[in-house]
Amino acid sequence: MERDGLHKRYFELGNELPDIYPSKSFQNHCYWRIALDQVISDKWNHKLDSPAYKNLSDEQLQQVIELLEHYKDDEVLLEKHNKQSLRYRGKV
Repeated sequence: MERDGLHKRYFELGNELPDIYPSKSFQNHCYWRIALDQVISDKWNHKLDSPAYKNLSDEQLQQVIELLEHYKDDEVLLEKHNKQSLRYRGKV
């Protein structure tokens, strides 16, 4: 998939996930944060300039998209990664 297609999918997934998990108080940017932090293994903006999606390598962007896809079907993984993201941010 070309970079523009990857960007499009990144945004689609982030916007789909709040509808899949309406009981969570997550907005689209929360899902992006969780996946970005997981791929970067840190608070993403410690290692990337904003906006993150433009500054990821193609491989990193693909990994973020794959995680977002997994989150659609795996709430346990989503919660695990959210807790790790919050640890990176000093909120746990």
